[in-house]
Amino acid sequence: MRIRLAVLAVLLAAPAPLRAQNGANDLMARAVRAYQDLEFDRSAYLLRRVLVAPANELDDSTRARALTYLGATEHYRGNTDSAMAAFRRLVALAPHQAPDTLIFPPEVTRLYEQVRSSVTAVAVQPAPPAARDTVLPTTPPPPPPTAARAPVKSTAPPPAPPARRESAVSATSVTATVAGLITNVRTGGIASTAAGFEGSVQLRRFALAVRYAEGGSGLVQGSVALGFMPTPWFTLQAGPHALRYNAQFGAERWVTWRLGGRGDFALGGTSVRGHAMVWHALGLDVNVPPGSGSANGGEVGVTLDLGPRPVWFALAYGIDQAQVTGANRRETVKTLTLTVGLNRR
Repeated sequence: MRIRLAVLAVLLAAPAPLRAQNGANDLMARAVRAYQDLEFDRSAYLLRRVLVAPANELDDSTRARALTYLGATEHYRGNTDSAMAAFRRLVALAPHQAPDTLIFPPEVTRLYEQVRSSVTAVAVQPAPPAARDTVLPTTPPPPPPTAARAPVKSTAPPPAPPARRESAVSATSVTATVAGLITNVRTGGIASTAAGFEGSVQLRRFALAVRYAEGGSGLVQGSVALGFMPTPWFTLQAGPHALRYNAQFGAERWVTWRLGGRGDFALGGTSVRGHAMVWHALGLDVNVPPGSGSANGGEVGVTLDLGPRPVWFALAYGIDQAQVTGANRRETVKTLTLTVGLNRR
């Protein structure tokens, strides 16, 4: 009878580590889904639950992945100190495991590089084979009877902070940017340079962008775009774009209602990234007969971030083509735009 009870206890206890590991993996999957859905409060709560798992229940690769997502999540929650603390733990655990630029946007990878450059990561070299076979004493020899025992300073890691209470409300932080720009516009009738600004406001997956510039030859250019981000690197955009300039026979006004998409991608590390955008006009209104037509266009550009400095530069080149319905009139607009902005700190 005792043998049966012992065998039953072994069978019940054996799957416990496996169940604990599966529980940590399930929490990790839920945390990643919450991050992708921009539910940053929930993602941070789940990631901290993952990280408090004992070392024998969570492998280093999963722990490093959790720290990467935690750093990105805290960044978007506006907790820069917590994000940097998570990245410091990541550097100490896996010095060469940087956030994937195909998954995380430039502002996250840039913050990680800033933390890694400020932390001296010491790689632990494996012991030589001869040293591995040597059994080292696990405890120091006892002090002489007459010597006074000195107090021993504890080297145990500090206890993990208590996990935050899970919030049913997603993060509602608003991110705003403002930048100045200079653009050169060329059409069949004019070639002029204009100066202006652009700004954007982002709330979770939605963003609103505004651009305005004014220059010589009566040139006025402006746009408003509402964006939706299904992923951190791709944005769907829709909104009006207006162009006004003085032509040979008077002022011309072209208004297009655009629908398009923009993709952002890394070009060189975290300081250089590029973008590509295409759009098609759902409607075109012009003040020349017959007053309507079709249009489409695109833009490519590159952005340079100066690292620890808060200044960034962007250079973009775009081509737009419009044709008036039923008339032998086609207008091609080429733009070269230099933008200078400041990062939020």
